[in-house]
Amino acid sequence: MISFQQVPYLRPDIEALEREMGEKITALENAESFEQAYFALIDLEAPRRRYMTLATLCEARNTMDTNDAFWAEEAAYFDRIKPRWDALCARLGDAMVNSPYRKELEAHLGEEVFRRAKVNSRAFSPDIASDLEEENRLSARYSSLTANLTAELDGKRYTFGELSKMQDESDRASREKFDTLRQQAFSEAAEELDDLYDKLVHVRANMAAKLGFPHFTEMGYCRQGRTSYQRDQVAVFRKEIETAITPVVSALYDQQRERLQYDELWNFDEDISFAGAAPKVREGAIEELFDDIFGSMSPESRVYYQELRRYQFYDLGTRKGKIRGAYSNYVPLYHLPFIFETFDGSPGAVKTFAHECGHGLHSFLKRGEPLIDSGDASSDLCEIHSMAMEFFIWPWLDRLYSEEDIGKYRFFHMKSALSFLPYGAAVDEFQTRVYDEPDLTPAQRLELWKDLERRYMPWRKYKHDGFLAQGRAWQRQTHIYKWPFYYIDYVLAQTCALQFHFMDEENHEKAWDSYMKLLRESGRYSFDETLARAGLESPFTPGVVSRVGQKAMDFLKKKG
Repeated sequence: MISFQQVPYLRPDIEALEREMGEKITALENAESFEQAYFALIDLEAPRRRYMTLATLCEARNTMDTNDAFWAEEAAYFDRIKPRWDALCARLGDAMVNSPYRKELEAHLGEEVFRRAKVNSRAFSPDIASDLEEENRLSARYSSLTANLTAELDGKRYTFGELSKMQDESDRASREKFDTLRQQAFSEAAEELDDLYDKLVHVRANMAAKLGFPHFTEMGYCRQGRTSYQRDQVAVFRKEIETAITPVVSALYDQQRERLQYDELWNFDEDISFAGAAPKVREGAIEELFDDIFGSMSPESRVYYQELRRYQFYDLGTRKGKIRGAYSNYVPLYHLPFIFETFDGSPGAVKTFAHECGHGLHSFLKRGEPLIDSGDASSDLCEIHSMAMEFFIWPWLDRLYSEEDIGKYRFFHMKSALSFLPYGAAVDEFQTRVYDEPDLTPAQRLELWKDLERRYMPWRKYKHDGFLAQGRAWQRQTHIYKWPFYYIDYVLAQTCALQFHFMDEENHEKAWDSYMKLLRESGRYSFDETLARAGLESPFTPGVVSRVGQKAMDFLKKKG
């Protein structure tokens, strides 16, 4: 097989695709037996996999360099045609849901595929095609804007990746200096960030109204394919985090302040748990350092990572024009995921690479499914795949760090896992409030975020009256602009990933078998059903968040 760099690209002809898929969907709708329905679905695989491969390739090339004119135009083309693709997917979903052979098809795909198709179709209509195109355009502008943010230092402008490499994490003055530089870079874009989000909120509210939803919040849940819980359960989950986890994390940061002998713990101090240098990854390319980790973890992970490396389906470099962030997207025609990250050598970047490889392992394990829907799953489950992998690499951290730094990394990881829960809950409540009240002004949204920070993250303090102190921290979160209501999935997943970690500490074989079951069965069953089959407790069960949080805190007390 060829490497990722050699994968050819051809702009898809949407008219031809509509004709081809339209005929095949009609065959599914008119099927007179289960066998005819099944092979009608099989016939749809080729055009679907072709389109998805080209869309993934275009996204990868565009995010690798948002300043490349060719790929920017191709990305804009996909943004324009995506509503027509969504219309095809909605029609296909309706045909599957309404098929008289649904029960027989469910034996091959699982009931959840049909439940997800039903809720996804509620969030689409040809009536909102122009709104979807505008939403895509605004989302793309956010990616381009943030990818090209630079800060001036000594008369020269640097990308955020370059700034990270220049910063001395162990020196408080250096942390403050570079934090100020990043905030200044965002401040230069603050007015456009306000305008972009205001337009996104209103275009989404308009779509929801056209489709008969009371708010975009409900439409956003349908987009996420949520079939076993709704906003009321999420609100209760957030409240448990606020009451049970926020006080614990507040105490954790107060202990950190005392340990560091600071009068105040500022936002740029939060990641520094101990005095001295931060964990420093060993010399060598990060993808090479992970060879032995995935080679030792399991037969499945070894084969997966060898294939990923052999064909170089990843891009981890830092450069101007490359978007901030990370993702793993499956490339159907090549049966491999593409791993993307702006790797800067920090502990967070190491954790992120393991995270994306967890996503990739799931898609790799499902690559042999005859129907692509069988390899898909809702994002709440997918984020467990990735966040659990962050912890599963712990036994092999000596491949990445010195003995002294292993302890620092583990403390950093567990602390970030625990402290993330209140932040993630705040993001979700922010979005719920914003879309329930779409006419809030940009200034009112900033005040809303400041109030949420005081409730969920009372430890957070800003030394300077800059970008973050103005209530703008949420504007750095890509998901808020591009994928509304996705973020709570990380919070749910973190609760489950921590369960996997504590299970792994007691019995590795049991934990890994449970993880493999989760990977293989995700998508066939609902969120709650999948967790039960894997032997995990649902985050919505009262007391689960508190128990997991206490175990995490117990670990940190021992290591602190």
